[in-house]
Amino acid sequence: MGSIVIELSVGLFGLLLLTKVMGRASMSEATPFDFISMIVVGDFVSDAIYDPQTHIFKVLFAIFFWGILIYMIDLITLKVHQTRAFFESQPVIVIRNGLIDREALKKNKVDMNHLQMLLRDREVFSIREISFAVLEPNGKISVIRRPEYEKVNRGDLKLSMRTVSVPITLISDGVIIKKNLKESGKTEEWLKSELSKRSIDNSRRVMLAEWRDEDGLYVQTIQTISN
Repeated sequence: MGSIVIELSVGLFGLLLLTKVMGRASMSEATPFDFISMIVVGDFVSDAIYDPQTHIFKVLFAIFFWGILIYMIDLITLKVHQTRAFFESQPVIVIRNGLIDREALKKNKVDMNHLQMLLRDREVFSIREISFAVLEPNGKISVIRRPEYEKVNRGDLKLSMRTVSVPITLISDGVIIKKNLKESGKTEEWLKSELSKRSIDNSRRVMLAEWRDEDGLYVQTIQTISN
């Protein structure tokens, strides 16, 4: 049992170190090559845990050597532009001037349902709104809207600019976050007073309370949503 704990711990830190070497903050940023790399290294770690013939130091060497290979490939693709197409997927235009490129979709194994899902994820619910769409190496899509469907901003309307601040969560799922309360410059007594003004006698009834400088306190109570 003790050896399994040690092997799991060492394997975990080895994978974390490799992730740092790869320089990816999340799986959404990973390319297919990165994904395959993590699967291979994960297989190395599982071999160390379940195969008594595989020593943990061999696994560490495998992770270390694999990390060097990944680093070398990243360095090569950084220095030699021509190698990127081989090691990494390239961005592909799948909608050009409002027209869907069927061949580009087929080549990248993307059907219409998947394309529409990717567009909805970008808050685009109709193809007619799109001028260009690019399928990125990480599987997400970037869009350029037609001029008539572009979002209007305050500059377009010549409105005065407002300062924008990051909202601070004061209560989360009934629990008062005292650190955030202090950061916002508020006190617990002030918070309870504000809740009382909204006929809320207990912070445990609050699902979310957040403070933002430009528009004050927002409170949402815990409610049962019926289907």
